[in-house]
Amino acid sequence: MLKNLWFSYRKWYINYLGLQNHKFETDRLSYYRDNLFISIFTLTIVLGAISYIPSITAAIILDKWFVFYADTIAFAILLFAFFYKSFSLSLRKQVFTVTFFLLSFGLVLDLGLGGNGPILLFMLSVLVTLYSSTKSGVNSVLLTALFYSVVLLVKYFNIVEITFFLEGPFEGLVIVFTNNVIFSLLTVYSVSFLIKQLHKAFVKENQLQEMLKKEHEITINAKNEAERSNKLKTAFLSNMSHEIKTPMYGIVGSANLLKSNTASNEENDQYFSIIEDNSNLLLNMFNDVLEISKLESGNVALNISSTNIYKLIDDLRSEFAKKAMEKDIQLSVNFNCDANYSLMSDEEKLKKTLSHIIDNAIKFSGHKSKVIIYCNYLNPNAIEFVIKDNGIGISKDQLNQVHLPFFITDLDNKAGIHGTGLGLAIAKAYIENLGGQLHIKSELGEGTEVSFQLMDYNKKAP
Repeated sequence: MLKNLWFSYRKWYINYLGLQNHKFETDRLSYYRDNLFISIFTLTIVLGAISYIPSITAAIILDKWFVFYADTIAFAILLFAFFYKSFSLSLRKQVFTVTFFLLSFGLVLDLGLGGNGPILLFMLSVLVTLYSSTKSGVNSVLLTALFYSVVLLVKYFNIVEITFFLEGPFEGLVIVFTNNVIFSLLTVYSVSFLIKQLHKAFVKENQLQEMLKKEHEITINAKNEAERSNKLKTAFLSNMSHEIKTPMYGIVGSANLLKSNTASNEENDQYFSIIEDNSNLLLNMFNDVLEISKLESGNVALNISSTNIYKLIDDLRSEFAKKAMEKDIQLSVNFNCDANYSLMSDEEKLKKTLSHIIDNAIKFSGHKSKVIIYCNYLNPNAIEFVIKDNGIGISKDQLNQVHLPFFITDLDNKAGIHGTGLGLAIAKAYIENLGGQLHIKSELGEGTEVSFQLMDYNKKAP
């Protein structure tokens, strides 16, 4: 409660003086010094108001009228400086400092070393160092030393007879005054060192904040630029695929028309076959490019339905039988499920996934190799697919990169293998969309095993 009351009081005073928009005067340290002075000044007024009545009451009872007048005048000056809006913050500091110096000198002269004058002088040198500067703090100590020197001269030459001077021997006063000055000077430099270290910390923090701000802006700009580039790339790939697919369909259609209207012979059939095969190859390539661009932009929707796994695998075996036969590759299926087993999934994407993996297995296997498709029943809601080959394999340093778009293991084309490097990237994305994970095991020259498990889509973990 007191904390909230204090903050409300301080906020009121800042608003009262119109300092709510107070900015750095010269640097960050000056800003903190000004805020510290406001806190000291507002607290002094509160504590002064609380202690004023007991102080002057005690002064009247003890017949210390000088203390009565000194406290009253000092408090009145402070109140005036506190409420007078025309005073600048710098002028308020000066009034505050001068008032307390005069009050402290008066209390030392009237009450001697037993009063609170020396304590006020010591505290004032520390406060001045805090809310002004090290130079001001040192000057306050020098002013105190000058005052003590005058007092000692007055006592030594007996210029004016004041009761205070009779409290102790001259040597004792010299020692006390000297110790007070040295201790005040030591405290001022200690506080000054602490302030400088804090200032360095503030400056470093400010620099770090600026660096972080710039780095954040650079990161945001880079992110925006990357997103913009990605959108442009996606739009480009999509447009290019569309623009190229359209004439390719024209070529395929025209080839079919020519084939149907041309006399059949071995040479013509061979040419038409070349046109059809290469046209289909290009169409498949552009379809892959279009699909990967959709996947990267997140524009691929799932069409979940009941999928008969046996029929799916059987269709794939028939589809790749000719391609496997051309390379004299033994393509076999090990189906460990019931023929009627079905799974809720996206049949089209699951088929494309297995098609890409099987196509890679055949493509990267040599003549008279083996490619085996395993379909393992796990439970009514889960199934595992494994595709093994004994082809060229993948090196360990490439194993973690083969699923990246456009990555080609046979980069130097040593084995004469062509492709876009999109098959595994598309397969991996489809599997993850369906709730599974792609796993690849391979050894260079030994072959590759690609596997993944799929759950019923409606039963998969969220």
